[in-house]
Amino acid sequence: MIRRRYAWERVTLILGLIVQPILLAATLSAQVPAGPAISTNESVSDLVNKLTPEQKTQFTGARQAYQARRYTDAAATFKLLLRQFPGDAILSKYATEAALNGGDVDFALKTIKPVAQANPEDFQATALLTRACAESSDTPCRDAGVAHMLDLHRRGLTPSRMEDYVVEHVKADGNTVIIFTSLEPWGEYKIYNTATVLDGDGKLFMTITLESSDGDQVLFAKEHPKEAAQGLRSFSLDAYRETGLNGNGQRTQTHYTYKFLVGQPSYDTVREAFLDIANGRSKPMSIRGNLVVP
Repeated sequence: MIRRRYAWERVTLILGLIVQPILLAATLSAQVPAGPAISTNESVSDLVNKLTPEQKTQFTGARQAYQARRYTDAAATFKLLLRQFPGDAILSKYATEAALNGGDVDFALKTIKPVAQANPEDFQATALLTRACAESSDTPCRDAGVAHMLDLHRRGLTPSRMEDYVVEHVKADGNTVIIFTSLEPWGEYKIYNTATVLDGDGKLFMTITLESSDGDQVLFAKEHPKEAAQGLRSFSLDAYRETGLNGNGQRTQTHYTYKFLVGQPSYDTVREAFLDIANGRSKPMSIRGNLVVP
């Protein structure tokens, strides 16, 4: 079976929109250096309306640089504008995501933390802070952010069509592995986590999933009645490699099943498994080729 595919545009959090536990409280309220007042509840239109013609040109150029994956250039311009509008939430989020994609995690963390603190209901800032924490190897902060995103989702404070978000980008043998976590299991196969694997040119060549299809639970209950009675589910690790067009011009993939698990694994376990698959360190249990992508 073929799951929904991820286009490159899904990887962006902020640009795409132009189209709690005690640990969490401690993380989001941690002291940061005093700075300018943070603007909240600002829209992109609000930001654009206060820009001069020159600044609008710079802003447009930065977005175009981002879309062209020239993240360092984009971040430099967003930083320049942010110096002219200290504390602006929209510019802070643009600058943060460009900086993260360009590898400047320290700047991203310093910039997005005050925004997330100023408005804990800002799902964009929370997601970006979660990613900045993950990419700075701050596991408690990352996990607090994931918990906070789930809380925002349950309270209806994330977009209704938002199924998942990026937790981190990981470099792997010249490729980039982008790991998503779901706000709730989605799709026919109940996707909990996804990784898109991009080559050095930013081209998608593999998608990896952690899923728990309802259809698989019948057999799981027969084979593992005790675990099923405890509310545990069967999960599987699957991957789809892009294999080009067939003779009819249809996009095709090869499907690999790598492993079945009892109960939902932790994020760190999923992360390790995804990286092992992306790096070719894991061997699949089964392979099905020449599958046509709907």
